[in-house]
Amino acid sequence: MDLNIRRWLIDRYTAIDQIKEFSPGQMAGIAFRIIQDMEVQGGVPFEICTLAEVLEVSLVAVWKEIPILAELTEYLLRGLSQKKALKRNEGTWLAFQIAYLQALDQVLAQEANLNRPWLDRAMIPTPASTVNEETGRLSLKEAQLQGLLKNLQPGKLTDTQAQQALSLVADSLLVQQMNNATAVWLVANGAEEPEAKLLTQRLVNSLPGHLLTVIANNAPPLAQLQKFVRLGNLLPASSPAAEEVLGVASSTVGDKIDLNREYYRASFLQSFSIPLFMESFGLKDIYVPLTGLPIEDNESEQGENLPKPVDLTAWAQQQLSSRETIAVIESEPGYGKSSFCQVWAAQLARELYPNWMPILIRLRDIRYGSTFLATLKSALPENLHPNVTNWLEQDYPRCLLLLDGLDELPPVGQTTQDKRIFIQQLLKFHAEGRHKILLTSGLQTLSEVAPELIAKTKRITIQPLDVDELRQWFQQWANVQSLPIAQNFFTFLKQAGLFASQPKLPKLSTLIRQPLMLYLFGVLHRDGLLDEELLQLATNNDKTSTTALLWEVYCRLSRWLLGYPHFDGMKTMLLRAGTAHINRTPEAIANLLAGRHPQDVLAQMQSIALKILHSDRQQINLPQGIDTPTLPHFYFLTQPQPTTNNDQPTVKIQFSHSQLGAYFCAQAIISQLQALTKSQRDAYGKISFTLDHPH
Repeated sequence: MDLNIRRWLIDRYTAIDQIKEFSPGQMAGIAFRIIQDMEVQGGVPFEICTLAEVLEVSLVAVWKEIPILAELTEYLLRGLSQKKALKRNEGTWLAFQIAYLQALDQVLAQEANLNRPWLDRAMIPTPASTVNEETGRLSLKEAQLQGLLKNLQPGKLTDTQAQQALSLVADSLLVQQMNNATAVWLVANGAEEPEAKLLTQRLVNSLPGHLLTVIANNAPPLAQLQKFVRLGNLLPASSPAAEEVLGVASSTVGDKIDLNREYYRASFLQSFSIPLFMESFGLKDIYVPLTGLPIEDNESEQGENLPKPVDLTAWAQQQLSSRETIAVIESEPGYGKSSFCQVWAAQLARELYPNWMPILIRLRDIRYGSTFLATLKSALPENLHPNVTNWLEQDYPRCLLLLDGLDELPPVGQTTQDKRIFIQQLLKFHAEGRHKILLTSGLQTLSEVAPELIAKTKRITIQPLDVDELRQWFQQWANVQSLPIAQNFFTFLKQAGLFASQPKLPKLSTLIRQPLMLYLFGVLHRDGLLDEELLQLATNNDKTSTTALLWEVYCRLSRWLLGYPHFDGMKTMLLRAGTAHINRTPEAIANLLAGRHPQDVLAQMQSIALKILHSDRQQINLPQGIDTPTLPHFYFLTQPQPTTNNDQPTVKIQFSHSQLGAYFCAQAIISQLQALTKSQRDAYGKISFTLDHPH
């Protein structure tokens, strides 16, 4: 049997877009009819290949159908399992079809949110596209793509290959075949080849999270797959059956799977598809493991036995063995504290659950409540509130509370009373000893905000990137850009003496050893905006020169983003083809501006920055509508907020990073001051400034 779901539906006068509003019962009914026909014609589960059905059609024709096909495949999985228990390779085949389609749909939505130029090209049919007479859809006749799709349809998957796919995921033969076909499909739809590879990599980064969700939602029919995603009975570590929980999960799960818990830990893995700022790659593609210097209470007495830098992940992992202390990771902004929390939470969710359950809280998002739990829940979606309360009130699974940004606790007026109450609540919760707490903080925050915490902490300070970490970063940069771009960037910094043991520009040398600043300098360099003139601002080793350098960096970045000329007439970016300029082509800039003048967009960003500054928080909520500002994702994160009853929909806006936000806040203040003042020249030519304000 040559099963094609789209053709099957058309033969019955039903199009996929027509079943979008079908009820679950109706969807199950369609799956039931398809399975009936499969039985009559001797079909097998491997003939269901909805991914191939998507990839053989152009994006403009199939985009809205992807989630429907994924859902229908899930109903087919359940229906087939009711007829006969699925073999492991059959269940694996269907689970990966569903998970891969869900991951693909997620990446496409992210690309649409960024108004990528390649999607504009995807909407225009190419000579290689023809209307399929059987399906009535625009099909892609690209020869290479058709050859790759033959490897997927009809599917072939041995039990050994199924185990490999479940164990290795991204490195398995099955996923590599899917990736190869998807990358070619993206190119056929208008993406550049390097861009298509990066999009596919983001998809694969999130695939384990989608696979976990599929298996959790279909635990009974996929019983043999549960152990690979750590599903099963949740038993205390001291239990005789704990080994099953941690390594070989029981297949008799019944109602013991907490779906909300599985969805939450899956979200950490799914987040790896999120673009880094506005790039085509994600955080995981460029992340470098960090090192830290443990802080000892009696350093002054240790003499030559001072602690040495250690791997930050290994140090954090060691802290899990003791719930008597609070682990604290300290650094200045831009050293990677938040990125570490995101990466480590995903690692825990995938490798150490159910022994440890990560819960990540951005402290900048909290609103102070009457209890510690009420305060924490305010930073999470409402649908998680009862679940988090339940998780934290239980002794098992143990939770790791990752409280990110003690230095970003929101102020309330001019007092610190609410912060101190929060610290007391935190200490009380810690004293219960049920779960583990890890804090991230600025270098001086503990002594300034919570000195009473210090005695109960184990602390570590993130160190600047060392030689090995820099080497690894440039390797990653070459992977997401190109080898020549990475080599040229490295050579530029090396010739400036920034890697020397005694650099000529020590302040600048320190800056480029911070992950955020190294990335920002990399962006400027790849687009021809990092030059000797910029480095000259750091020649004086004083605070003023460093401030001037950072100001110029942020200024160039904002104008790079909008393709806007510099005041000093400096050359604008070089419009070369290739991955280095995927985001800042004239088409990308036009999509971002949407007919607005660059100066108007800058003014809008400053206005929003000022509102965030006045809010005394790291975010604001604005009514969602036609007047909601469209802001560059490089600087701002926007997230629609759920509504209750008849409340007006709102959108939460916050800075993508506090350092980038500080620049726009400063720009906004300067603009406000300029609006309040005017210059006057007296008879002798001397200029004075006066307030242009009646009060």
